Amino acid sequence: MGHVYLVGMMGSGKSVTGKKLAELTARGFVDLDERIEARNAMAISTIFETRGEAFFRGLESSALADCAHETEPLVVATGGGIILRPENVELMSRTGTAVYLETSAGVLWARVRGDERRPLLKVADPCSKLEEILAARRSLYENSCRFRVKTDSKTAEAVAREILRELGGAS
Repeated sequence: MGHVYLVGMMGSGKSVTGKKLAELTARGFVDLDERIEARNAMAISTIFETRGEAFFRGLESSALADCAHETEPLVVATGGGIILRPENVELMSRTGTAVYLETSAGVLWARVRGDERRPLLKVADPCSKLEEILAARRSLYENSCRFRVKTDSKTAEAVAREILRELGGAS
Protein backbone atom coordinates (compact mmCIF):
# COMPACT_ATOMS: atom_id res chain seq x y z
CA MET A 1 0.00 0.00 0.00
CA GLY A 2 2.89 2.38 0.58
CA HIS A 3 2.33 5.71 2.22
CA VAL A 4 -1.10 7.19 2.87
CA TYR A 5 -1.35 10.85 1.86
CA LEU A 6 -4.25 12.87 3.23
CA VAL A 7 -5.21 15.74 0.98
CA GLY A 8 -7.93 18.35 1.16
CA MET A 9 -8.65 21.91 2.05
CA MET A 10 -7.37 23.73 5.11
CA GLY A 11 -9.68 22.71 7.91
CA SER A 12 -10.60 19.34 6.42
CA GLY A 13 -8.96 17.53 9.33
CA LYS A 14 -5.85 16.14 7.64
CA SER A 15 -3.59 16.53 10.68
CA VAL A 16 -5.95 15.25 13.35
CA THR A 17 -7.19 12.40 11.14
CA GLY A 18 -3.63 11.58 10.11
CA LYS A 19 -2.52 11.22 13.73
CA LYS A 20 -5.45 8.90 14.44
CA LEU A 21 -4.84 6.84 11.26
CA ALA A 22 -1.14 6.51 12.12
CA GLU A 23 -2.10 5.30 15.59
CA LEU A 24 -4.56 2.73 14.19
CA THR A 25 -2.04 1.42 11.65
CA ALA A 26 1.14 1.68 13.78
CA ARG A 27 2.72 3.92 11.13
CA GLY A 28 4.78 7.03 11.51
CA PHE A 29 2.99 10.34 11.04
CA VAL A 30 4.27 13.45 9.26
CA ASP A 31 2.49 16.79 9.04
CA LEU A 32 4.14 18.47 6.04
CA ASP A 33 3.42 21.98 7.30
CA GLU A 34 5.02 21.19 10.67
CA ARG A 35 8.05 19.71 8.91
CA ILE A 36 8.43 22.80 6.72
CA GLU A 37 8.13 25.09 9.74
CA ALA A 38 10.73 23.10 11.68
CA ARG A 39 13.19 23.00 8.78
CA ASN A 40 12.88 26.70 8.11
CA ALA A 41 12.50 27.84 11.73
CA MET A 42 9.54 29.97 10.75
CA ALA A 43 5.78 29.75 10.51
CA ILE A 44 4.11 28.97 7.18
CA SER A 45 2.41 32.38 7.31
CA THR A 46 5.82 34.06 7.69
CA ILE A 47 7.23 32.08 4.76
CA PHE A 48 4.28 33.26 2.63
CA GLU A 49 4.73 36.88 3.75
CA THR A 50 8.51 37.05 3.34
CA ARG A 51 9.23 34.64 0.48
CA GLY A 52 5.90 34.25 -1.33
CA GLU A 53 3.62 31.38 -2.21
CA ALA A 54 5.78 30.05 -5.07
CA PHE A 55 8.77 29.69 -2.72
CA PHE A 56 6.57 27.92 -0.17
CA ARG A 57 5.26 25.51 -2.83
CA GLY A 58 8.86 24.55 -3.59
CA LEU A 59 9.52 23.81 0.07
CA GLU A 60 6.30 21.80 0.18
CA SER A 61 7.31 19.70 -2.86
CA SER A 62 10.72 19.05 -1.33
CA ALA A 63 9.21 17.96 2.01
CA LEU A 64 6.78 15.67 0.17
CA ALA A 65 9.63 14.08 -1.79
CA ASP A 66 11.52 13.42 1.44
CA CYS A 67 8.48 11.64 2.89
CA ALA A 68 7.81 9.72 -0.31
CA HIS A 69 11.30 8.26 -0.23
CA GLU A 70 11.07 7.04 3.39
CA THR A 71 11.26 3.26 3.51
CA GLU A 72 8.82 2.82 6.41
CA PRO A 73 5.18 3.44 5.40
CA LEU A 74 3.92 6.78 6.69
CA VAL A 75 0.66 8.65 7.08
CA VAL A 76 1.30 12.13 5.65
CA ALA A 77 -0.95 15.13 6.24
CA THR A 78 -0.24 17.32 3.23
CA GLY A 79 -0.85 21.01 2.80
CA GLY A 80 -4.06 22.03 1.08
CA GLY A 81 -2.23 23.15 -2.06
CA ILE A 82 -0.13 20.01 -2.57
CA ILE A 83 -2.25 19.06 -5.60
CA LEU A 84 -1.43 22.32 -7.41
CA ARG A 85 1.78 20.80 -8.78
CA PRO A 86 1.26 17.78 -11.06
CA GLU A 87 4.62 16.33 -10.00
CA ASN A 88 3.36 16.12 -6.41
CA VAL A 89 0.24 14.26 -7.52
CA GLU A 90 2.33 11.85 -9.58
CA LEU A 91 4.74 11.23 -6.70
CA MET A 92 1.92 10.50 -4.25
CA SER A 93 0.29 8.15 -6.75
CA ARG A 94 3.56 6.32 -7.37
CA THR A 95 4.53 5.91 -3.70
CA GLY A 96 1.21 5.38 -1.95
CA THR A 97 -2.46 6.21 -1.79
CA ALA A 98 -3.83 9.75 -1.79
CA VAL A 99 -7.12 10.17 0.06
CA TYR A 100 -9.29 13.28 -0.33
CA LEU A 101 -10.87 14.46 2.91
CA GLU A 102 -13.93 16.11 1.41
CA THR A 103 -15.44 18.81 3.57
CA SER A 104 -18.20 21.30 2.76
CA ALA A 105 -17.38 25.01 2.57
CA GLY A 106 -19.54 25.81 5.58
CA VAL A 107 -17.80 23.27 7.79
CA LEU A 108 -14.38 24.40 6.56
CA TRP A 109 -15.23 28.01 7.40
CA ALA A 110 -16.46 27.04 10.88
CA ARG A 111 -13.17 25.23 11.51
CA VAL A 112 -10.74 27.88 10.22
CA ARG A 113 -12.60 31.10 11.04
CA GLY A 114 -10.33 33.27 13.14
CA ASP A 115 -7.22 31.11 12.61
CA GLU A 116 -4.46 33.65 12.00
CA ARG A 117 -2.11 30.95 10.69
CA ARG A 118 -3.93 30.68 7.34
CA PRO A 119 -1.99 32.95 4.96
CA LEU A 120 -4.35 32.49 2.02
CA LEU A 121 -7.21 33.81 4.15
CA LYS A 122 -5.52 37.08 5.13
CA VAL A 123 -7.85 39.06 2.88
CA ALA A 124 -10.81 41.40 3.34
CA ASP A 125 -13.42 38.63 2.90
CA PRO A 126 -11.84 35.37 4.05
CA CYS A 127 -15.05 33.32 3.85
CA SER A 128 -15.50 34.15 0.15
CA LYS A 129 -11.80 33.49 -0.43
CA LEU A 130 -12.12 30.04 1.17
CA GLU A 131 -15.08 29.22 -1.06
CA GLU A 132 -13.13 30.47 -4.11
CA ILE A 133 -10.11 28.28 -3.25
CA LEU A 134 -12.35 25.24 -2.71
CA ALA A 135 -14.10 25.81 -6.04
CA ALA A 136 -10.75 26.12 -7.83
CA ARG A 137 -9.27 23.00 -6.21
CA ARG A 138 -12.24 20.64 -5.89
CA SER A 139 -11.73 18.82 -9.21
CA LEU A 140 -7.98 18.60 -8.58
CA TYR A 141 -8.63 16.90 -5.24
CA GLU A 142 -11.18 14.55 -6.78
CA ASN A 143 -8.96 13.64 -9.73
CA SER A 144 -5.72 13.33 -7.73
CA CYS A 145 -6.93 10.84 -5.14
CA ARG A 146 -7.79 7.16 -5.23
CA PHE A 147 -10.91 7.80 -3.14
CA ARG A 148 -12.55 10.39 -0.93
CA VAL A 149 -14.05 10.39 2.52
CA LYS A 150 -16.62 12.97 3.56
CA THR A 151 -15.65 14.52 6.90
CA ASP A 152 -18.62 16.74 7.77
CA SER A 153 -20.00 15.82 11.21
CA LYS A 154 -17.56 12.92 11.65
CA THR A 155 -14.87 12.54 14.29
CA ALA A 156 -11.25 12.09 13.25
CA GLU A 157 -11.43 8.51 14.44
CA ALA A 158 -14.52 7.78 12.33
CA VAL A 159 -12.81 9.26 9.26
CA ALA A 160 -9.61 7.28 9.97
CA ARG A 161 -11.59 4.04 10.32
CA GLU A 162 -13.43 4.73 7.05
CA ILE A 163 -10.07 5.26 5.32
CA LEU A 164 -8.86 1.95 6.77
CA ARG A 165 -11.92 0.15 5.39
CA GLU A 166 -11.39 1.70 1.96
CA LEU A 167 -7.75 0.63 2.03
CA GLY A 168 -8.84 -2.91 2.83
CA GLY A 169 -7.63 -2.92 6.42
CA ALA A 170 -9.45 -3.72 9.61
CA SER A 171 -11.93 -1.24 10.99
